[in-house]
Amino acid sequence: MRETQFIKQNQEKWSEFEHTLKGEAKDADRLRSLLVQITDDLSYSRTFYPNRSVRVYLNSLAQKVFLQLYRNRRTPLGKLLTFWTDELPQEVYKARRAFRLAFFLFVLCFGIGVLSCAMDPEFAEVVLGDDYVEMTRANIESGDPMAVYKQKGAFSMFLGITFNNLYVAFLAFAMGVFFGVGSIIILISNAIMVGCFQYFFIQQGLFWESFLTIWIHGTLEISAIVIATAAGITMGHGPAFPGTYTRLQAFQQSARRGAKIMLGTAPLFIIAGFLEGFMTRQTDTPDIIRGAFILVCLAFVIVYFVWYPWMHNKMGLYRLEDDVQRLPADQEYQLDTGRIKTSGEIFSEIFVLFRRHSRSFLLAVFGGALLYTVLIFSTTSASAETLLPFNTDSWVFNAYNFVLLFSARDSFWIIPLAGALMLFVISLQAFRAIDQELDQRVDRFAYLRLLFGISMVMLCVCFLSWWLLATIVFLLPLALLLAYVSYRDNLYVTKAVQRVFFLLKSAYWRTVGMSVLLLVLGLTLFSIINTVVAQLLFQMINWLVYAEQALLDEWSLRINVFLLASIANFIWLLLFLGAGLLYYTLREINEGTSLRKKLSSIGQSRRIRGLERE
Repeated sequence: MRETQFIKQNQEKWSEFEHTLKGEAKDADRLRSLLVQITDDLSYSRTFYPNRSVRVYLNSLAQKVFLQLYRNRRTPLGKLLTFWTDELPQEVYKARRAFRLAFFLFVLCFGIGVLSCAMDPEFAEVVLGDDYVEMTRANIESGDPMAVYKQKGAFSMFLGITFNNLYVAFLAFAMGVFFGVGSIIILISNAIMVGCFQYFFIQQGLFWESFLTIWIHGTLEISAIVIATAAGITMGHGPAFPGTYTRLQAFQQSARRGAKIMLGTAPLFIIAGFLEGFMTRQTDTPDIIRGAFILVCLAFVIVYFVWYPWMHNKMGLYRLEDDVQRLPADQEYQLDTGRIKTSGEIFSEIFVLFRRHSRSFLLAVFGGALLYTVLIFSTTSASAETLLPFNTDSWVFNAYNFVLLFSARDSFWIIPLAGALMLFVISLQAFRAIDQELDQRVDRFAYLRLLFGISMVMLCVCFLSWWLLATIVFLLPLALLLAYVSYRDNLYVTKAVQRVFFLLKSAYWRTVGMSVLLLVLGLTLFSIINTVVAQLLFQMINWLVYAEQALLDEWSLRINVFLLASIANFIWLLLFLGAGLLYYTLREINEGTSLRKKLSSIGQSRRIRGLERE
């Protein structure tokens, strides 16, 4: 085509492009379409008219379109600012019913705590503990009733309080998975405790001093707990009332909304911890300054979490309709191994697979836990407390309890052996689910090769030592991937290890990051055993079963082992599914398997409705 004919053919289109660029309203989708068309014309002109003015003109036009599209792209700092100014307030407004419920329950149970303490003087000892009450009374007699806030160094107290508060808030949020009921239980227990704590000082004639001291940090801390509870209720609302979605699809949507709200509490807890560590101890500060500071904190909470979302909605800045992500039906899902996926996409696919294979997965989770429990208690005469001395004093040791299920201690070798068998069952079920999705089969020796991979996984978790944390974080992801490579690629020992290192050469930290994320998510479930939910379960067993207390304690420990093993199996299922799905992304990054197939098909002739095309 001659240059004049090329210009005449496209002149009207280019003029329209220039008119669109000069207009005030810029449609991003329209601009993107323009960029595609302009770059096509520019490529043609570079090929056939490399030294003509039309190439220069089209190059200039393409630059203008590109700049219109990308000059206003949000930076990471801009995205963070948008989260706090737009996204979080919008989610707070949408979850306003959950916020009202959480606030109402807190006020009600706070009043119950006050009333109970007023009617029964010994109620404070029951709720707060005898040691704490006696210590506080001793401080009152010594003339410094708030000495409890001065016992530790300011910085160490700041760290301890902050981590503890973050744990309580995360627990209140995570327990929302039980249709929001768990979050409500956590809120009720904390509200009663706060009410009892405040009235205890009223009984001692120290209301004003305690109020000005406690609520310096308590205003933000308690507000954050109420917000975290609202986030848990929001998350639990999805599976409780799924509407036209499956419960898993509804949970994916509600969990995303609840997680955004939960993220908004983190700064509050950090600031509250700082205040409790550094400012609460300053009891000599004039009352008017402390009172004003409390009012400022309260005003911030009311303005940001109540007035600001309401005002933005009144201004029409929020869409009230259900604008959540539309999820495809499960039966339309097909596992795509031909592209590079982000950790978020892999994370979502794990739960899609769990939904599609829930029956077999649950059978493996609970069946494996039952097999484990029966094996360790039927092959030794040792008590449950001797075999598995779980730590229940602090949530910090939940990860220790997880590893304890697989550790080789003393002469109890049945524990790692039973643990390895349980992991084999879980991994096999996870990998077979991926095989079914891809309609692929492995040879008969795959199960034998998988045993090698499981043995490497066990080496990362079965020896209790100070190196265990580093082993789990840095070596366990390799062992998980090795298990799938051994199972899938028909490779033994050295070849499988070489392939794992080949796949991880450019994506090691990505693999570690995803594994740590799944571990943290799973290990939070261990907190359930240390909460009032589990305590109520074991209390009901004591109520309903009549037997000697020693026998009841032994069987309660065995049931506890079964529950912990079941939760551990769920964690391992997530990890093995994640390793299996990640394998195909790593393969595509390093080998471009799907890309090679597409390239090899270029130039091959085929016939469509009798016509031959490339």
